[in-house]
Amino acid sequence: MRCHQIVSGFVVWFLLTGLTARAADEWIDLLPAIEPSKHRVAGTWTKTSEGLATNAVTGSRILLPIQPKGEYDFKVSFTRRTGRHSIGLFFVTGGRQAAYEVDAWGEHLAGIQEINGQPFKSNPTRVTDQALENGRKYTAEVRVRRDKVEAFLDDKLLTTHRTDGSDLSNPSLWRLPDQKSLGLGAWDSETIFHSVTVRRISGDVSLATTTTPANRPSPPGTRTTATPKSTTKSTNSSGRPQRVLIVIANEHFFYREYSEPKQELERAGIAVEVAAGRKSACRPHQGTGEGVDGGVVQPDLAIAEADASRYDAILFSGGWGSSMYQFDFKGTYQNRAYNGERSIKEATNRLINSFIQQDKYVCALCHGTTVLAWARVNGRSPLAGKQATGPVMHGPAGNYPGHRDSTPPPSRWHAETNGARMVAPNSVGDPNTLVDDVVIDGKIMTGQDDPTAREMGRQLARALLAERGPAK
Repeated sequence: MRCHQIVSGFVVWFLLTGLTARAADEWIDLLPAIEPSKHRVAGTWTKTSEGLATNAVTGSRILLPIQPKGEYDFKVSFTRRTGRHSIGLFFVTGGRQAAYEVDAWGEHLAGIQEINGQPFKSNPTRVTDQALENGRKYTAEVRVRRDKVEAFLDDKLLTTHRTDGSDLSNPSLWRLPDQKSLGLGAWDSETIFHSVTVRRISGDVSLATTTTPANRPSPPGTRTTATPKSTTKSTNSSGRPQRVLIVIANEHFFYREYSEPKQELERAGIAVEVAAGRKSACRPHQGTGEGVDGGVVQPDLAIAEADASRYDAILFSGGWGSSMYQFDFKGTYQNRAYNGERSIKEATNRLINSFIQQDKYVCALCHGTTVLAWARVNGRSPLAGKQATGPVMHGPAGNYPGHRDSTPPPSRWHAETNGARMVAPNSVGDPNTLVDDVVIDGKIMTGQDDPTAREMGRQLARALLAERGPAK
C-alpha cells in the first residue's frame, strides 16, 4: 500500500511538473494585450480582423507589452502591403535592446543592429539579397539565448551573433522609450502583422504592465506630471511674457526633441521662439516624428541675432546636426554640415555666456548636451562639476581627439570629457523608462534622450512658472 502511494505520488508529481514545463514553453499570443493608442511610438497603429496594422510612415513603431528576462523566441507573421523598406523586430538581451530587420537600407539587406555602434550594413550579421515581396506573407523570428542571437526568415536561419547583449544597441532612428520591452517597426511601409508571439525558453516572459511610450505620462508614482494647459500667457517677475528660445540645427535635428518641449511649454502659456545657425529651412533626421510633411522648420531667427535678455531660458535640441554648435571641440565629422561654421559657434558660445550671466536656465536634450559640454564660460565648460545626463547612443562618424577606439564614442562622452558628473543611464525616476530622465543642477537642465523630450518641456515649464511674478 505504501509503495502504491509513493508510486501514485510520483506519477502526480511527474504529470504536474510536466504540464508546468510544457505550459511555460507554449507560445504566448501578444495581440490581445496590445493597445495601439497606449503602446504606439510613431505612425498610426490599428487592430483589424487580420491583425495589427500600421500605415506607411517613416519609422513607424510600437512597443509590445512584454519585458522578457532570460532566453526566449520572438516570432511574428506579417505582410508588407506597400513600400520598399524594412520590417523590424526589436528584441532585448542582457539588458540591451537591438533590432532585427529585413529588406533594409534600400539595398535589400537583413541583419542585427547595432553591434558596437555599427549597423548591419557594416557589421558581421549583414545578409544580402533579402528583398520582401509586397502582398506576400512572411514569418520572421529572433531566438535569444544567453550567449547568442539567431535571426530567421520563413524558418531559414539568416544570421547568428555571439553576444551576451553588452555590445548591442537600438539605432537612434528606431529609438523606443522603453529599453526593456519588445517592439515592432515598419519603415515607410503599410504593413499588417498577422501574429505576434513569444515563447519562453528560460527565465521570465510575463506580460508587462508598465510599458509607457514617450508621448504618454510616466506610470503613477514617478515625478512626471502633465503640465496643465493654460490659455493665459505666463509673465516673468518684470511683467514681460515668459519666453523660451529653442535652438535646432539646419540639418539633422531630432524633430520630437524640438516639437514635444515646444508643445509642453506652449501648453503652460510660455511663448517659444526657434533659432538656428542660419535663418533658413531646418531639416530633421528622417523617422524622428516629423510626419508626412517632412517636418521642415523655418526658424524665427539666426542664433547670432538672439538676445538673451528677451528670454527666460534656452534649450538646445538634439540630433547629430547639433554638433555644428560645439564651440571648443577640436575634432571633425565626416558629415561636413556637423562641423559648422566658426562664426556660428562663436555666436552660440556668446549666447550661452549671456544666459548664464543673467542667471537663466540653460538646457540641452540628448545630443544637444554636447553643445553645453564644449561651450566655454571663463575658460570652463558650463557642465564642469555639474550633475548631468546624456545619451548612451554613439555619436556621428568622425575624428574624436583623445578617443582611441575606431568606433565613435557615446554622445555622453562629450560631457564626461568636460568634467560633468554624469548620472547612470536610465537612473532617474522609473528605471524601466527614459521618459523621466531629466537632471537639474542649479540652472543647468539636461535630458538623456529623445523619449525624455516631453518631460524636458514639462520640467522647464514648471521651473519657469515657479519663478514668475504676478501677471500685469
